[in-house]
Amino acid sequence: MKTRFILIRHGQTDWNRVERFRGRADLPLNDTGLAQAQKIAARLAREKIIAIYASPLQRALQTAKPLADALELAVQPHPDLLDIDFGALEGMTGDEAKQAFPEIIKTWRATPGKVKFPKGGSLKAVNARIENLFADLTAKHAGETVALVSHRVVCHAILCKVLGLKYDALWHIRQDNAGISVFEKRDEGFVVTLLNETSHL
Repeated sequence: MKTRFILIRHGQTDWNRVERFRGRADLPLNDTGLAQAQKIAARLAREKIIAIYASPLQRALQTAKPLADALELAVQPHPDLLDIDFGALEGMTGDEAKQAFPEIIKTWRATPGKVKFPKGGSLKAVNARIENLFADLTAKHAGETVALVSHRVVCHAILCKVLGLKYDALWHIRQDNAGISVFEKRDEGFVVTLLNETSHL
């Protein structure tokens, strides 16, 4: 039996607006992000979603809440949906990170699968969490639809995984704030049916 996943990138924060490395920083949604969360709920309110899982960080939980309220569900925090750990780069703008860690940024942009962030994590670590997430949720939700609310890098990595792409292809997939993607886990593998839809915004 197939499991259907609705993957949602969280709404905008002030650090998204200025493009700072966010990672594990526990940032709230800004006013735009809160409005985006309401629009996600309106877009998905008629879906037969049985459970909503979100990163434990507040920007993901705040994005999930209006949808959970509309469907009369509880948001279930799931540690495997946490953002990548940017370590020493957390809080830096792109220009600041490029000045402080030029080789790391060069590699992150060209071959992200090869990066281990100073005092932080890597896509290899994210991949281990994604594999655990799928093993957990496909066992629990065979034949059902679940929503996942996570972060840009994790959403990219999940879509690379389901499309059969290596993580060096991370930036070949666009993931906007409050974008929605849909895929199914079937016996023969994954099938993507929607990618980064933002028409509800």
